Amino acid sequence: MERILIFGAGLAGTCLAHQFMRRGQQVQLIDSGENHSSSIAAGMVNPIVFRRMNKSWRLDEFLPEAQAFYREISQEIGEELYHPIVIRRFFSSQQERQIWEERQEQEAYKHYLNPLLQEDIQHEGAHNLFGSGRVKNAFWINAAKWVAANNAFFQQQGLLNFGEFDPNTWDPQTRTYRNITYDKVIFCLGYRQKSEHTFSYLPLQQTKGQTLLIESDQLPTDESLNRKCFVLPVGKNQFRVGATYEWNNASLETTEAARDQLIEMLSSLGTYDYQILEQRAGVRPTVLDRRPLMGEHPEYQGVYIFNGLGTKGYMMAPTLANELASFILDQTPLHPETDIRRFTTI
Repeated sequence: MERILIFGAGLAGTCLAHQFMRRGQQVQLIDSGENHSSSIAAGMVNPIVFRRMNKSWRLDEFLPEAQAFYREISQEIGEELYHPIVIRRFFSSQQERQIWEERQEQEAYKHYLNPLLQEDIQHEGAHNLFGSGRVKNAFWINAAKWVAANNAFFQQQGLLNFGEFDPNTWDPQTRTYRNITYDKVIFCLGYRQKSEHTFSYLPLQQTKGQTLLIESDQLPTDESLNRKCFVLPVGKNQFRVGATYEWNNASLETTEAARDQLIEMLSSLGTYDYQILEQRAGVRPTVLDRRPLMGEHPEYQGVYIFNGLGTKGYMMAPTLANELASFILDQTPLHPETDIRRFTTI
């Protein structure tokens, strides 16, 4: 049995901890207990990249494993976290609709795109010139509840301690932290990795995102609307609206400019009466090539990173955590597009 330390108990850290525990390993998590992009996120898992009307990267691998994983963890920790949802995409142009019509006939997309019906094309209640299409096999995770429930789960077992990472008590050569030596240490600090120097050579970026929580009795509660923004029903006639992208920005302050932008994006979908209940800000850990950062430090044996999950984190994390655990314990090679060896400069 390996003695494993994980810095960070957001989405990446908790998924990885579950994968290690399934393998009978001894895990300890340390977390600051502060704002996670994991808990601020909407937790939406959308199989389709609407910009090009393509399937998400490695979708056929990620999606079924994510669906099974979240259902299992929900049962294990006694919280309902997994919520299937239909995404209704309002087409931005006739060309986008034509691409959808072509895609829906392709075998690779039949699992994800519902064939267009007359009611989709004539869908009312929105500023909708070109019709709409429905994405199936999407879901959302209650992100705030995911972090809180997992924190409670690991805390009850004595596996999670809260506290800021202290670089003065960390020795990467010996994998010693606060005078305790570990067999393996994994950094899952999200956007906060930028202020920790062990993996400072990696091109991790901080991308701020803001969302609104609104209340309305005029929006559909059985599907998530999408064009320019998403409108996700979260219960009790409340909806999460998002999200902004503010590059190289690590501020957790909400702004009037982002609020105005979200209101404008929402108005592009239709004219609805609603009340704004809340505005949130979080910071996503992103990478320019839009691929995660996983692997072992080139100089410090037994020291690893799991980061850069970006906007698709809730879809990718279960599979990637499984792959990283197999890499760490069994030396199973990582997917080359996730392996940090693609960045060689220290």
